[in-house]
Order: sequence, then structure tokens, then C-alpha cells
Amino acid sequence: MAKENIYRVAIYLRLSRDDENIGDSESIINQREFLTKYVKTQENWTLEDIYIDDGFTGTNFNRPDFIRLKSDIEKGKVNLVITKDLSRLGRDYIGTGYYLEKYFPLKKVRYIAVNDGIDTFEKNNGNNDMGAFKSVVNDMYAKDISKKVRTAKRTKAEKGEFIGAFAPYGYKKDKNDITKLVIDEEVADVVRYIFKEYNNGSGLSYIARSLNEKQIECPSIYKQRTCRFHCKTLTGLWGHETIKSILKNRVYIGELIQRKGEMVSYKVKKYVTLPESEHIIQKNVHEAIVREEEFNLAQSILNMKTHKFRRGQGKEHLLSGLLYCPRCNNKYHYQRQQGLEGDMVAVCSAYNRYGKKYCSRVAVRESILDEAVKNDLKSMAKNKVNVNQVVNLHDVVNVQKQKRKISQSKFEYERRLKYIDRMIRASYEDKINGVLLEDEFMKMAKEYRKEKQDAYAKIDMLEKQLNSYSESGEDYLRNKVKEIISFENVDKSTVISLINRIEIVNSESIKIYYKFLDK
Repeated sequence: MAKENIYRVAIYLRLSRDDENIGDSESIINQREFLTKYVKTQENWTLEDIYIDDGFTGTNFNRPDFIRLKSDIEKGKVNLVITKDLSRLGRDYIGTGYYLEKYFPLKKVRYIAVNDGIDTFEKNNGNNDMGAFKSVVNDMYAKDISKKVRTAKRTKAEKGEFIGAFAPYGYKKDKNDITKLVIDEEVADVVRYIFKEYNNGSGLSYIARSLNEKQIECPSIYKQRTCRFHCKTLTGLWGHETIKSILKNRVYIGELIQRKGEMVSYKVKKYVTLPESEHIIQKNVHEAIVREEEFNLAQSILNMKTHKFRRGQGKEHLLSGLLYCPRCNNKYHYQRQQGLEGDMVAVCSAYNRYGKKYCSRVAVRESILDEAVKNDLKSMAKNKVNVNQVVNLHDVVNVQKQKRKISQSKFEYERRLKYIDRMIRASYEDKINGVLLEDEFMKMAKEYRKEKQDAYAKIDMLEKQLNSYSESGEDYLRNKVKEIISFENVDKSTVISLINRIEIVNSESIKIYYKFLDK
């Protein structure tokens, strides 16, 4: 091969995201121009093809165009591979050494790294002997870059900055600061709908089916349409797991939980989850889409697996997940019983599964249970709760109106700040273009700066006022009691909010354990 007159040349170009930070000298365009000119200056060299892996790490060789290059080598189409330097071939010293010392010689392929002076067909070339050392240095560089990237991401996460590649569904990255999340009003109502429906008793599959019937794009399809996201979904439809992941994501109450996992190492690109103790959690870093009370209620329902069971005209199990057997402490489940059309019975799950050897069969009709609990809730609220001591509904309404008024004022000041910034930039451009005189611009800038200072002070004051109106968990429960007094219909969210568990003592007696009572 060393005596062959014609070389069929393959130019190999590679650039990783980390290499992009080095500068233009390492760009794909620069590599292509440099090597193309170099090949043209050589006699008896024919450029067979150019292989490009843009955005691929050098720590492994599982790259699309490098694999294509190897395939062409196997076919005999290429007998000379050229790169700008050795690091473009790879940064893993074991893999790079394999190709330099074994693969290329075995396939009788000449390899040249121009800037490093490496040419495997020049026996007396001292730079060839330095190839192993250069590979180790390149490997250490990759390790150092990986460490710096991890440290930078951790620092940003600890500062409450968003470090993800794509914003969670319902949010988008702020145009002025990509480390901040802002509500995506185009789909935020979908998130609110999911929480509302689930808290009212709808199941995960029912909500998914409802969204599909309304032809609302699922998160992956929506992200693919609005940003550079590669969609992996096969059906493009909502599923119960997608609904569940949204319900469990604390980002919707203004929290960021980051560093949930990481790659094993800079060489092993396998993602592993980290224990919760290592997660980085920051609260109140962006505007919430749902109230914390709504979120907590959804978690309670998820933990009890109290999904809505629809049959016939859409009847739901109001008390599922709350019913317990006092004899074996297992949950009660609903089942059909012959002769009871339109109704079901609650039976101990241990008895149902293992028989009378483990527990007794104490069954109660669902309609009787529901009615008993509803009546007891109403009786409890009317006879044992001093409504005037719980909450003055008129005051609550006034507080809500005041909060909305303050929030609107805060929004107007924030919008005014953005307008001022635009006007300052426009005025500066007018000054540069000679439309405004220097003293006119300075006067306008001074006035705008004063207005900005006043606006920031107002926003700070309004923020403190809003914080003073924060509602405690106890207040939320009391408001739920007020709803029971005011409305005839008792829904799933009300039951979950007020009751810890219900024990079925026998076919005519139950015990209700309320959250707001000591016993």
C-alpha cells in the first residue's frame, strides 16, 4: 500500500457541543476548507468523500458518519483517512489507540492528522510515537470539560436557574433569559384542566381520552411544533402515563427540582437516576400554573389510587381509596353484585382475594355508603361547626378581589417596565441616527430612569402585600367546610380534603375519621 500511487481520500470532520466553545478555529466549515485545500495540494490524491459528525462527542466512536466511513473502508472505497488533528478522530485514548495501532494498519489504511504531524505510513516520523501521548492529553481534556460542565450546571441549578434543554409542558423559556421559565398561555389551560378534572374524580385514562377527542396536541407533538424537539411518540396521542407525570410535576406550583439524574461518566453515556437527597430543589422561582392546594389534593388521590370508574351514565366512586376494613386494615374495593342494577357493593379486598380464612365478608351498598357520608358531612358542618368562627365568606370574597386587584396592578407596572426599556433603546437609536439631539436624549433617559425606579419600588410593595394574603392549609380546609354548608352536592375533592379514612364496622355502621378533628 505504501507504494501505491493513488490514494482514495476520506476527509473526516467532527465537532462536539463542548468544542463549539473553543471558537471558530474548530468549526466544521473551517475544518472542511483547511483539509480540502490540503488534499488538493497533494499529487495522486483523489477526494472520495467527506464525512461529518457535527454535535457528536469524541469520547466514543458510535457516530453516524464515522460508522459510514468504516463501512466504506470495509468496501475498499477508502485507503486514506485525514483529519485536522488527532482530537477530531476521537478523545478516548483507548478507542483512538485501537484505530491508530490496530484497525487502520489491519485494513491497510493510511491515517494523517495534519496539525499534529501524524502520518502512519511514515516510519521515521517521530510524531507518530507521540500519538499515544496526544490521545491521553485529549482524553484528559474531555474529562476536564465534562467536569466543568457538570459544575456549571449544578451552580446554575442551585441559583434557581432552569438548566433543561426544553421547558416543561405549560411553560416556555423567557426570551430575555433562557434560564427562567414563563407560563405558556397557549397550553397552560390544558394543565389546569387536567388538575381540575382529576381532583373532581376523573381517571387518568378518561382525561387522556377527553383531550384526544378534543384534538389537543400531546406534549411531545406540541414541543416538536414549537421548538427543536425530536418527537419519539408513535401514536401522537395523550396517554394515562403522560397525565400522571403532569400531575406529579411540582414545576406547576413554581418549584424547580433539578439534577434528578446524570451520566455515569464522560465516557459512559448512560443516564442514571439520583436519590432524592441529591436533587436540587428551589421553590417560588417562577409563576405557578395551579394552586398548591390543588396540587396537594391531586397527590393525595394519586397515593390512594382513587381513579374515577365510569360506567353507564358516568357514575364515579366517591369514596374509593378511603374505605378500610377495621378487622384486617386492608382497603375496601367495589364490585358488582347480581341483582343490584346500577349499584355496586364495597367488599374487603383481603376477603375478596383470600377468602373467609383471612377476613369476614361485610359488604355495604355503594349508594348507602355515599348517602351516609354526605349526610354526616352536612350534619357535622351545620351542628358542630361555628360558621362565624370558621370563615366570613364575605371577607373571603373581598380578599380575593383585593388580591386580583393587586396582581393586576403588579402586572401593569411590569408591562410598563418592558415598555420603558423598549423606548430607551429606540431613543438611543434615534440619537445615533441624528433624529434626537444629545441633550434631548439625556433628558428623556433621566425621566425614564426615574420612572423605572418608582415602578420597581411599587412592584416590591405589591409583592409584599400579595405575600401577606397567603392562605394556610387550615384556611383551605375551613373553606371546604363552607362549601359543604352552601352546596348540596359533595364532590370527590371535598371528600378527600376533609376525610382521612372510613372504616366499615358492619353492614349498618361506619366510622369516619375527619382531618379537622383530633379524634
